[in-house]
Amino acid sequence: MKTLFSDDDVSEAEHYWVALNMVLGVGKTLFHRLVQALGSPRNVFNASRQQLMQVEGIGAKTAAQIQKFDLERNLDREYRLMRDTGVRVLTLEDPRYPPLLKAIYDPPPVLYFKGRVFDDVSFPFAVVGTRAASSYGKIATERLCSELAQRGACLISGMARGVDTLVHITALKENAVTLAVMGCGLTHTYPPENRALKEKIIESGAIISEFPMSTKPDRNNFPARNRVISGLAHGTLVIEAGEKSGALITAHFALEQGREVFALPGNIFSPKSQGAHNLIKKGAKLVDGVDAILEEFSPEVQQNLVAKKNDDEKIELTDFEKLLLSLIGHEQHHVDDLIERSHLPAADVLATLVQLELKDRVTQTDGLWHLARFP
Repeated sequence: MKTLFSDDDVSEAEHYWVALNMVLGVGKTLFHRLVQALGSPRNVFNASRQQLMQVEGIGAKTAAQIQKFDLERNLDREYRLMRDTGVRVLTLEDPRYPPLLKAIYDPPPVLYFKGRVFDDVSFPFAVVGTRAASSYGKIATERLCSELAQRGACLISGMARGVDTLVHITALKENAVTLAVMGCGLTHTYPPENRALKEKIIESGAIISEFPMSTKPDRNNFPARNRVISGLAHGTLVIEAGEKSGALITAHFALEQGREVFALPGNIFSPKSQGAHNLIKKGAKLVDGVDAILEEFSPEVQQNLVAKKNDDEKIELTDFEKLLLSLIGHEQHHVDDLIERSHLPAADVLATLVQLELKDRVTQTDGLWHLARFP
């Protein structure tokens, strides 16, 4: 019988789950088949070669990988990395395993995470999009995510460059819970420039991965990561996406999982809008505001959401500020345009814009001023 290294803080059953998840050649599908056929990960490691090869998809090579797997050495290294970095795991047997994720066809047998346990977050919702967002895409991401966060949603994304990063940043600005699902082991940070963001996410939410601790970022990992993003959420919103985009993969997983899919309409001439528009043609809900998202969910799902804040009642605006807001409307404007249209001195317009930015009513992107929130 296989023996395990000693760790008084971890159950023996968990050790076997983590170990089987580490065996080369045993993906999620084979993991589930093995456990279904043999009863438990422990039984898998104690099975004979003949018993292993009776399981569909298990050939001689995979059976050999399981039998020669050094449980004690590999688990000792894995749990040492986890202790050194503050990472914990949830297995499918753990009652804290997120119920929405557990309900999908092929849930990760093991979830590594650092931060808060996330089984009790209110209204988990995924937002994904292109790595090269347009100004319009950035504005829409900030506005929609800001209001969702204000209403108590937990925002989930993949911490990739572009829209994903902006989703997490916006949630953090609103002091909301955000979850980042990684396509690598949690000893790595990808993209590397998001190291500081990763630490901030851990403070209020969690970083999550189904991959063993030392797994490097690899392009083959990200489709699997995308199914976890959608699986954790009640629904998925695609902000901008080309015709071949990881965001579309996430949306397709959401459809397969029976979850709601939403898409933001964009410029019909922009390649970045084609993926989202194709989703809308196929039945995804067109999003023109947060209410278009929330109205698709049952009262039971919405019950944890707070009422929309009325910012105009809470923030007093001067006459100059009201004038500039009315001129900006829902379009983007260069400061020179606002000066010309307002007939105000340039210094007054610039000062007023700064005050509006401090009040979180406008923001500046690529030299253009625009509303920071939906009305």
